[in-house]
Amino acid sequence: MHVRCYAIVLLLLSLLLTGTARVESADKPAFVPTSYQLYYGSEPRLLKQLRDRIRPGQVIVIELRGLQPEQVADLVNFAHQKQAKVIAYLSVGELGQLEKANFEKYLKRSPNGYPLSEIVFGKNQTFESWYVDVSYSEWRGFLMERIKQMYAQKIDGLFLDTVDTADLYLNRKEWSLPRRSKSVTAMISLIRDIKRFDPEKFIMQNRGLNLIGKTVFVGEATGILIPGLDLAQKHPGNPDGLLWESAFAHSGDWIESKEREMIRIQKNGFTTVFTLGYSDTSVSEDTFFRKSKADGFIPGWASSTTKLHLELTQQPPGK
Repeated sequence: MHVRCYAIVLLLLSLLLTGTARVESADKPAFVPTSYQLYYGSEPRLLKQLRDRIRPGQVIVIELRGLQPEQVADLVNFAHQKQAKVIAYLSVGELGQLEKANFEKYLKRSPNGYPLSEIVFGKNQTFESWYVDVSYSEWRGFLMERIKQMYAQKIDGLFLDTVDTADLYLNRKEWSLPRRSKSVTAMISLIRDIKRFDPEKFIMQNRGLNLIGKTVFVGEATGILIPGLDLAQKHPGNPDGLLWESAFAHSGDWIESKEREMIRIQKNGFTTVFTLGYSDTSVSEDTFFRKSKADGFIPGWASSTTKLHLELTQQPPGK
């Protein structure tokens, strides 16, 4: 009788402790983005301005390669004091000049022996970078090595740029539909693999709006549907943020449907939608901020996509 009562007491105590732990876990505040800054440069004066503008809930996007480790550590520590996060730029769909030699060295260690010319398939003349077919395991392995090195600097996550290389896969008519589907699926898997690599990190996807829905159409007049990221629904590998770059600068059925989709994504609360507008596009600053507010998106403004290493993004007036 005493043994049975003792067992019951232990069971009740165990349930009580488990319930308490769950409450404590549930009470832990989740990070809720409220604003963002984006700066790819290393100019001390602008870095000081960026630091002075950090607010709670802010996501700060930087380019690690132009900064000294002590600069990164100082910025991260200060951001944490302000309950903000610092994430770093990573190009996942293009190979830049700075990384070309490193990737070629990585390829020499690969047992498959693929040349660089087989993995890249065109050049972005604006940024002097090469479009990459992410279906190659060599590229994904190279990126994961880079991510380990970047996370060693104690940053809070990554800003995944050039996801829109997937648009080139979709429209590459010299590839068969299964071949295109393979590369599009690989891009979606890569985004999720990066999130799963360290689930605590904040991952923001830039562009790649063709991938954000429940399905992705591959083809022209006819084609096939493959699963998309489906950002309106909860998925453990989906990014925490989505940046709509050059927001509201274009019109038409496709972009208007994507805007409606992003409004649903923002309302559902699994992925936060950010916008970035430019003064060298067709949308005015006033219209950009007004529409971002109406849609519930988190906005930032700059002069041009080619000057993000020369200036800070701007917040809405009065912020």
